[in-house]
Amino acid sequence: MNKKTVKQVERRLLQKMMEDEKALKEMLAVETDGIPYGQLDGLMVKVEQLLGRIMISQNKLMLLQDMQ
Repeated sequence: MNKKTVKQVERRLLQKMMEDEKALKEMLAVETDGIPYGQLDGLMVKVEQLLGRIMISQNKLMLLQDMQ
């Protein structure tokens, strides 16, 4: 297995994860005091999407590491 390619893929996945984590932190920092949860569906969906993307990236990294 080409170690240089593996390192580049890992670096790319980690970069995407960091970007998604930053966006997730921003979403979770949104002030929601006084807003009924029924009106926060869009925010909840976006948070769940970001969590899913982070989870998928983690799974890809683990699979890549297992293949080495």
